[in-house]
Amino acid sequence: MVLSAKVLWPLFPLLLLIVVVCLTWALVHVVRRSSGSTTVWLQAGALGGYLLAATAAVASERGAISAHVHRPFSLVTQVVLALALFHMWGKDRTLAALNMTAWGAILADTALHYLLTR
Repeated sequence: MVLSAKVLWPLFPLLLLIVVVCLTWALVHVVRRSSGSTTVWLQAGALGGYLLAATAAVASERGAISAHVHRPFSLVTQVVLALALFHMWGKDRTLAALNMTAWGAILADTALHYLLTR
């Protein structure tokens, strides 16, 4: 298999969908379970940061902004996800699984970008 954007392009929207679904599900989960304001703010921050990163990435694909604008939003999202995992580790397995799945999809997206630009 040849590593080209033409072949691997369908993976990017799929990874975006995985992250958005996991972070939305996690936010609904913490709100319904009344997990505390810190947990709710961390989950909302992760979802908001990722939506900003995704919006910036789509805008950069269309040539409206630089391709590097989405990276700080993605890094902030990853830091917030790490804080959320640290905050609730051992308390809620469902929330940990959703956050780790979202973070894994973000890292897979980063790895694909790296492979395609080499």
